Amino acid sequence: MRRARLLIDTRAMRHNLEVARDAAGTRSIFAAVKADGYGHGLLTAARAFSKAETDGLAVATPGEGIALREAGLSERILVLQGALTTEELEAAAARSLDLVFHEMAQLDLLESHAPSLPAGRIRAWIKVDTGMHREGLVPEQVQSARDRLSVSPAVGGTIGLMTHFARADEPNGSATDEQIETFRAVGRDWSGETSLCNSAALLGASTAGGDWVRPGIMLYGGNPFIFGEAAQYRLQAAMTLKTVLVAVRQVPRGEPIGYGGRFVAPESMPVGLASVGYGDGYPRHAPDGTPILVNGQRSQVIGRVSMDLVTVDLRGIEAQVGDEVECWGSGLPIDQVAQAAGTISYELMCQVSGQLRSEATILD
Repeated sequence: MRRARLLIDTRAMRHNLEVARDAAGTRSIFAAVKADGYGHGLLTAARAFSKAETDGLAVATPGEGIALREAGLSERILVLQGALTTEELEAAAARSLDLVFHEMAQLDLLESHAPSLPAGRIRAWIKVDTGMHREGLVPEQVQSARDRLSVSPAVGGTIGLMTHFARADEPNGSATDEQIETFRAVGRDWSGETSLCNSAALLGASTAGGDWVRPGIMLYGGNPFIFGEAAQYRLQAAMTLKTVLVAVRQVPRGEPIGYGGRFVAPESMPVGLASVGYGDGYPRHAPDGTPILVNGQRSQVIGRVSMDLVTVDLRGIEAQVGDEVECWGSGLPIDQVAQAAGTISYELMCQVSGQLRSEATILD
């Protein structure tokens, strides 16, 4: 019976998937559910997108894919980091997961174990580094990797080719255009499936193409760009973090508030105490002025965030103990809170405490 509580709106997730589908056109969709469904719950998110008939699901590791298969999800599951150990490789093959090969050592692993794996159960993708320089084979390695995968008895079907964009969230699309051109050069006459677009590229890079898209943050109502607002793309918040006021007091002019006395009352003022803090996943580094709602009225955080308490400016706001406080969600875009706190909505979603996620109210 925690005062801070999490609301997960799977209706919003399904709506956002439809927005992605409209943008994707004829392309298929791998809905990203990695990082515990971007903090919304792996199975909660996967089942919501499955109900909306997504074409596939994307996860980071084989363990996430295994969890989805064991929960009964039958869609194609793309494992973005691929397999790194014998155990992961065997488990992925047994469950017919799509594996990404982004490192030559993964090909060595496959070749050394292919005879003991079920035939044709792995769908293989090659990830090519087109300019992000995080993971992926360099263009000169792609043909060799393709040849090796094509003769592996453990691999079934054609070999896919994919990449990832480093700067698709920026207003200047020149870097993304360069990556697209590099990808096209590598994939000229490619006979298998291709995939390029994350959320930002899906909404902003109309020339990217590909057979599959891999939206993530947009499915949860976050803005995939470093400019604008999620609402302008018809995206709806899937996560709302709420709590209540546990105290209201008058603080005299000149008195400091909270740890370190960071905020000093500029006048005699009412201050509210909200039952939420960094122990729940609210960002400790949120500065004075970070937006927060009290009874639907926009206010601001003042003073340093504590483990389970946040102090709120109540000047001009009618409030009393027990009144509702919204940290972010349907009434307050999470991107505004993230921007004020010097971070991104992805981090706020993912750092919500496991206890809150396990007790979340699911709106379906």
